[in-house]
Amino acid sequence: MKITLIQPALSSSDRYGKHLGKVGPTCEPLGLAYLAAAIRERREDDEIEIIDAVALKYKSEDLKNHLLRTKPDVVGLGVLTPMYLVAKETIDMIHETLPDCTIVFGGPHPSIFPEITLEENPNVDYIVIGEGEWTFVELLDSLENKCDVRDVKGIAYRKNGKIVMNEARPFVKDIDELPIPARDLLPMELYRPAPTYYIEAPSYLMLTTRGCPFMCSYCSKVFGQTFRHHSVDRILREVNILINKYEAKEIIFRDDTFTINADHVKNLCKAMINQGIHKKIRWTCMTRVNLVTKDLLEEMKEAGCWSIHYGVESGNQRLLNLIKKGITIQQIQNAFKWTREVGIETKAFFMIGLPTETPEETLRTMEFTRELDPDWIQATITVPYPGTALYNLVKDTDTLKSFKWEDYQTWAGWSDTDLIYVPEGRDADDLKMLQKKVMRDFYFRPKFILRQLKFLKTPDRIKAYFNGGYALFKSKS
Repeated sequence: MKITLIQPALSSSDRYGKHLGKVGPTCEPLGLAYLAAAIRERREDDEIEIIDAVALKYKSEDLKNHLLRTKPDVVGLGVLTPMYLVAKETIDMIHETLPDCTIVFGGPHPSIFPEITLEENPNVDYIVIGEGEWTFVELLDSLENKCDVRDVKGIAYRKNGKIVMNEARPFVKDIDELPIPARDLLPMELYRPAPTYYIEAPSYLMLTTRGCPFMCSYCSKVFGQTFRHHSVDRILREVNILINKYEAKEIIFRDDTFTINADHVKNLCKAMINQGIHKKIRWTCMTRVNLVTKDLLEEMKEAGCWSIHYGVESGNQRLLNLIKKGITIQQIQNAFKWTREVGIETKAFFMIGLPTETPEETLRTMEFTRELDPDWIQATITVPYPGTALYNLVKDTDTLKSFKWEDYQTWAGWSDTDLIYVPEGRDADDLKMLQKKVMRDFYFRPKFILRQLKFLKTPDRIKAYFNGGYALFKSKS
């Protein structure tokens, strides 16, 4: 069979606005790369390709012409909530172009709303729910052999005019069973993270874990709550592929909670040092402030870690408790202090417009960004995404303004889209202004500018910094 996997064409400008989009990331669709690798491992005779319409800058006509040339039997699309409208338009074009092609939706949005997605998209044949690697392989087996798909766990589809939900598929217990993502099917030379995520390109994404046991109300659990990690050997195999095949200078470990198992991270760091990997690459990660100690940070620094991104969210303990973040202001201060002391850069993620947040609490968060003094910040407007406790809390209230999925953007301050969520008593235009103000006030401080001059060593970095500064400057109003 011929299988085409597609990343719909939601560009950086669509996500971040005209000005900020110039420094927005173009990152590998690792979900599709994992899927392609699983198909290739279990179905050796299939022809598989990935079309990343974002990286390739494909318009609808470009994709249509490509599909007319290749004529795949099955097309699969990975769909995040903000790209839902683009995905709908894409599958309608595919059906019109190749009416006999089987169309499969997967990813977070259809996994959360499988029945609604099928109702709204008559041209979608199957929904793959949750972790899709082995589900998609079994679905392909059934389609090729013309078998009934009722035994394929983890899919939704139509039968006799009715929507059928098959038995759920358990999460993969040992994620070392999953093959290394098929990056050879991606245009790796086209990927660039956001400027604050790397110093030197090429810099690529990598995942070492799945699942998160924490209860943050703004986060969906597509990979479940059971934490699972790759073995050290499996991680290093993939790291060496990125270094040797793709000439990576840096790696971004994109796990939500990289240090959840401190002993595992220490073993990984020791192995990186023993193999000399720490001399070949730098790396960054994301984690929680209550999952680091100074000893752990020192080992990470020695192994090549140069930056850690922490989810701070708010400078108000009341709001941290409300969103079930499970951290304290003191833990935040400790983590940033320790990280700075060992020589690792810090980035702090903040959210503006949390439920019940008052103007005074927003201002307190803005003050906290300066008191904490991380190397970088990211301030996004709160969006209750489907599948989160936050969405369930506000979906039936007047505070949720829209069910237009393309408007579910956390960078609305830089775009013309309306806010889909406005806390009671707050003003949408005021929140958009505050998002721009918190970023502008932080990054235009002389202290920040002087601190970052040391990174302006390449044309790529100079261009990224210039575009970022210009976007912030244009956000005055």
